[in-house]
Amino acid sequence: MRRLPLIPRILLVILAVQAGLFAALAAASLNAIRRDIGTETRLATETARALVLATIGTMQGAVPPDRLMAALPQRLVPPRHTRIGVLDARTGQITPVAAPAETSGGAPGWFARLVAPDPQEIRLPAVLAGRPRGFVYVVGDPTAGIAAAWREMRTILGLSALAAAVQMLLILVAVRQALRPVATIAARLADLRRGDLDARVGTLPQRDLAPVAAGVDALAGALQKAQADRARLQRRVVSRADQERKAIARDLHDEMGPCLFGLRVEADALRDAAPDDAIRDHASSIAAIADQIARVNRSLLEDLRPVSIGQLPLAAVLAEYVDDMGRRFPRTDIRLSLAPDLPEPDESVALTLFRILQEGITNALRHADARHIDIRLWTDPAHWRMILADDGKGLDPDSREGTGLTGMRERITLLGGRMSLSSDGTGTAIEAILPLSQPL
Repeated sequence: MRRLPLIPRILLVILAVQAGLFAALAAASLNAIRRDIGTETRLATETARALVLATIGTMQGAVPPDRLMAALPQRLVPPRHTRIGVLDARTGQITPVAAPAETSGGAPGWFARLVAPDPQEIRLPAVLAGRPRGFVYVVGDPTAGIAAAWREMRTILGLSALAAAVQMLLILVAVRQALRPVATIAARLADLRRGDLDARVGTLPQRDLAPVAAGVDALAGALQKAQADRARLQRRVVSRADQERKAIARDLHDEMGPCLFGLRVEADALRDAAPDDAIRDHASSIAAIADQIARVNRSLLEDLRPVSIGQLPLAAVLAEYVDDMGRRFPRTDIRLSLAPDLPEPDESVALTLFRILQEGITNALRHADARHIDIRLWTDPAHWRMILADDGKGLDPDSREGTGLTGMRERITLLGGRMSLSSDGTGTAIEAILPLSQPL
């Protein structure tokens, strides 16, 4: 029963209580009916005895003694709940006294057996002129009383069953009405579970459930505040990391660049002033090493932070990168579609969108052998949206996501967005969604 919903459990309890009341009512009614029918039958039998004696007394002297027993059945009228029979001693024949016909139906046999009283019988000897003429038998017959009791009990139990059904219906309606706010509360909790922290139950008319609704709304407010705090913290983490990268990139550019340039100048001067070939060879090696360090430095700068981010509009930076990749890989058709009048994002979002574009194009060219790459960037009222799709060979279903995509997914998640990746034999599509406005 514990597995049943609340309403069926309530109805089962009510049904059990009503069944117990029905059983008690039926038992009490059967005892009362049996007692009443026994009393009526006994009184009717005594009445019939008096009637028989009075009838015999009135017939003496009016009817010849030898014909009295034969005429007695026509003179007697059995009272209700009795049967009368006349035994003529001369013929030895028992003549039943005709009783008025009962027009109503009888009771079922099981009911008659439950309420039938103990048998009652009276034998009255008929003695005339000192000679026994026969006997008159008076037997209690509760059949009519049992039938009447059955009709009455059937009516009472039928009305009781109807009242119980109406009661259960009213209770069902009342319980459903009372529990309707529970469905509202459950729906709001489901909304919260799906991430809709703006969901609220509001004020309920039921006093008993009002504290629960208030608790759910308070929980939603606390979750909303916690989510906002977490979003701000994540935003600060990303912003602080970008600032650190920016500072490192600035140091590499401002400190390492001039040092490498000076080293290259000194190596060239040493080579030009060298008195022999061995020294010139060493100077050339130093210059080559300086060039290699400069290339590594530029690569580090590009990985840490593209120089143009924050200095040029995002649309220009993306278009320049796509044009550069198109020149370097002329066999691949790379198309960039930008929505008109794009707003300018802050540096964290701009850098994230650039990294998504960079990582998607690099993977399509390096791993997918794509011939066409389409990039779309637009905004809806609340989000930045970017889709990058290629026609390459797609990802192996058993392959793990690379560190580049994993890093992009983590960064997008920290900014309150989400990224999805779908791939099959006809290509790969990356969709990224970022909040349009970032929490402070």
